[in-house]
Amino acid sequence: MKTYIYPENLRANAKLWLWSVRDFIIICTGIILSAAVLVNLLSVLPVAFTVCFAFLSLRVDETSIMDYIFNAVRFFVTSQQLFLWREK
Repeated sequence: MKTYIYPENLRANAKLWLWSVRDFIIICTGIILSAAVLVNLLSVLPVAFTVCFAFLSLRVDETSIMDYIFNAVRFFVTSQQLFLWREK
């Protein structure tokens, strides 16, 4: 087996600037669709959603704000917490 000097021996996720490639494609598609909606319907709502998604999906040190929010919701809302109190 060959060993590459590239990050994590070619096992790292592909990134483009500060986003993963999947998120970057979603953002570019959202920008194109938002521009079309803005020109035709004069609605700024799709632009706001695209900018919000772009901000929440920024990746720094393999973590994004969206990952943090999903983990917080999973911890506080959807997963069961077990607390035990014992008398001494």
